Order: sequence, then C-alpha cells, then structure tokens
Amino acid sequence: MTSVFWDGRATLGEGPLWDARIDALHWVDIVEGTVYTQAADAERPARIHVGAQVGCLGLTDDPHVLVAAMRTGWHLLDVRTGDRAFLADPEADRPACRFNDGSVDPAGRFWTGSLEDGETRREGRLYRLDADGAYTVVDEGFYCPNGIDWSPDGRWMYFVDSRDDVIYRYAFDVESGEATARQVFADTSALPGIPDGLRVDAAGDVWCAFWDGAHVTRFTSGGAVAERVGVPVIRPTSIAFGGPRLQTMYITSASIGLTSSQLDMRPPAGAVLRHDVDTPGRPSTPFRFAREVIA
Repeated sequence: MTSVFWDGRATLGEGPLWDARIDALHWVDIVEGTVYTQAADAERPARIHVGAQVGCLGLTDDPHVLVAAMRTGWHLLDVRTGDRAFLADPEADRPACRFNDGSVDPAGRFWTGSLEDGETRREGRLYRLDADGAYTVVDEGFYCPNGIDWSPDGRWMYFVDSRDDVIYRYAFDVESGEATARQVFADTSALPGIPDGLRVDAAGDVWCAFWDGAHVTRFTSGGAVAERVGVPVIRPTSIAFGGPRLQTMYITSASIGLTSSQLDMRPPAGAVLRHDVDTPGRPSTPFRFAREVIA
C-alpha cells in the first residue's frame, strides 16, 4: 500500500536518506536549495534553506550533521542551524555543471555524480570523496549521473545514467574504493519513463524510481524486472528504506515541468510517499572524514 508521508509540493524533490538513529527521513529540493528532515511520527518536516542547489546528502557520525553535495561543492551541514563547513569543490571550474545524486559506500567514502545543466552533453562525472578530503574522478562521459548504491556483499556498485536509459554495474573493491569494469546491468529503454534514483535491498535486488514513468521497479541481481509498483506521481525521483525494520520505502517526487492539468490529475506531485515492502532495505553508512579536512 502506498500513502503520503509529506503532502508538500517540492519542485525537484530528491535524495531521500533515512537515519535510524533518530528515526527520521532527510531529503532535498534541488532547485529550491532546501534540506528537509521529518521524524517518522511527525506531521511536518523541519527545513533548512542552504542558498544553493543541493543534489544529495549523506550521513556522518553526528546525526545532526550531514555531508551535502551542493552547487558550491561538498559541505558538512548542521541541520539544526544551517551552518556549513566547506570540504572541496571539484566542479568550481565548470560553471555549467553541478552535483546531482550520490551515496556513501560501505567503507564510508562519499560518491557523487555531476551533470551539465542541460543534460545534453556528456560532461557528467562520477566522483569519490575520501576521508582525508582527497577526491578522484572515477569515471566520466555521462549525460545525467543518478542513483548510486552497492550490493549487500560490497562486490558491486550500481550507477544510473538517466538520459542513456541504463543502470550500470561496476566491480567494486571495498578496501581500495576502486570501481572498475563498468557494464550494463539493465537497459531500461523498454520501460516507461527514465531511471532515476535507486537503492539495493537486503536480498540484493535493485529498486529504481522512474521519472515520467509513475512507477518504482525492482530488478533481480541478474538485471531482470521482478516487480513494478505504480505510484500516484508522474515523476518519482528516488527512494530510501526506513522505518523500524527498514521495510518502508520512502519515495521522493518532483512537480517541475508539469502542466496544471497534470498536477490536477496527480495532486501528490512533489510529495514524499511511503510504500511497505516485504524485503527490508539496509542501513546507510555514515561518511567518515578526518576533522583536519574541514576548511
């Protein structure tokens, strides 16, 4: 059963992130530069306006501090006060590009994709930010880098290029952080919509939200479609597993670009949904950074 968790209307809701330590969901509105935090039992979220586009978030060892990938680079963000500590900005010399989706790997490194604003040129990159503040361009040449997550055993990293209608898979080394041998995990061109954010559940199945498809689809670890869940929004953007047993799938969505008639037909557009699943997700790993890297 799918219901509404937050009944607001985000312009470009994205990046849901569950923190089991405080039983709360974080998410962003990229365009509005807003970070939301809502406890599972709360009626309304707290919100912080960060003054720049913000693509995604990661936990840290402090439940009140997140790592945020923003138009102005990576920052540590205190969600109580809005205070920020700058980490690095690898896109500073590319003003037409910005960070988009990202996630923290099993060893605590923060991975983030970047894209060119028009999503018409293959200028997107895949970055890895290490604990010491060093960052690496792991791969490049993408239109719209999107969802990133790992298999339960850490052997595989999944990564979406939305405009190519593809979910990729890399061979992953948890110890070194190397992602190699990119291959197509799932060609999604036959499915309605385009692939956006994703998460891997405890069984190793890959759940992906489909922008303009009004569905969230589960793929087996072999890349086959196993289940399609219809949702009451045209543009679901990403998912996170939360709740007491990680069996609630939270789904962010967008209202940007929709006509008034489309908004009337799908009034939850831009809301955060929740949907119960049988197989739980997995807890998010905090980004682990050395204190001396903070500028």
